[in-house]
Amino acid sequence: MDEAYNHIPIIKLWHLLLVPLQGEMTDDVAGRLMSEVLERIYRDGSSGLVIDITGLWILDSHLCSVLSQISDAAALMGAETVICGMKPEIALTLETMGVHLDNITSSLDLEGALALLGVPKPDLKAWRKARGVKRPGVASPLPGIR
Repeated sequence: MDEAYNHIPIIKLWHLLLVPLQGEMTDDVAGRLMSEVLERIYRDGSSGLVIDITGLWILDSHLCSVLSQISDAAALMGAETVICGMKPEIALTLETMGVHLDNITSSLDLEGALALLGVPKPDLKAWRKARGVKRPGVASPLPGIR
């Protein structure tokens, strides 16, 4: 299979790493995920890891094992792991199978995961006031977007 097709994005956000997983994860890709994420934690000195599984089609027992191993190793390296985006049917399947993701905190969404790792929610009122924006909704915190 094409190597570019199996690319695993690892995004650095301040002191955190964000790993959005999508599609189907083969055993080979899961193995690369483990080595690449742990290497990045070490190289970047990250204190937190967010694994977003919103885009995963399936979460099997092997991938659960890999995620648990990543979390355990990350904890030994001083990084806390939060998993987010778990669909209800996946959560029920894991519970039914008796699969436990030890050392992994969970959150419904990315915003909650970031909050658990100490990233504060932006204060848009203060942002607008600092920039002299009179009416809410007139300007966006992103340049060029209204």
